[in-house]
Amino acid sequence: MDLSSIPQEILIARGEYATVRGAHEDEKKRLSILCGQLTAIASQVLRAMQGDEVISPDTRQQLDTLFLYGGKALRAMEECAEDLKDLAYQRSTLKEKAWRK
Repeated sequence: MDLSSIPQEILIARGEYATVRGAHEDEKKRLSILCGQLTAIASQVLRAMQGDEVISPDTRQQLDTLFLYGGKALRAMEECAEDLKDLAYQRSTLKEKAWRK
């Protein structure tokens, strides 16, 4: 491939596209990890509530901690989803500029 035959503006746009695409892929991985964390927290809550006995103070504290972590994970998922929307928009805008035929 002769890079000198490709206009500089297209090479720059392709570099920008690659950068945004990489960030988009990283955010998708982050969202996957956050979803896994939230699922694990939900399973732990369910496990803590399986017994028929009265909830002990230790179990109550464990549940409070799990709900706190679950809320943090959910807020992080919301933030990540917003970042993904922004990156997807940037990516689609740059794709046309970088890969026009």
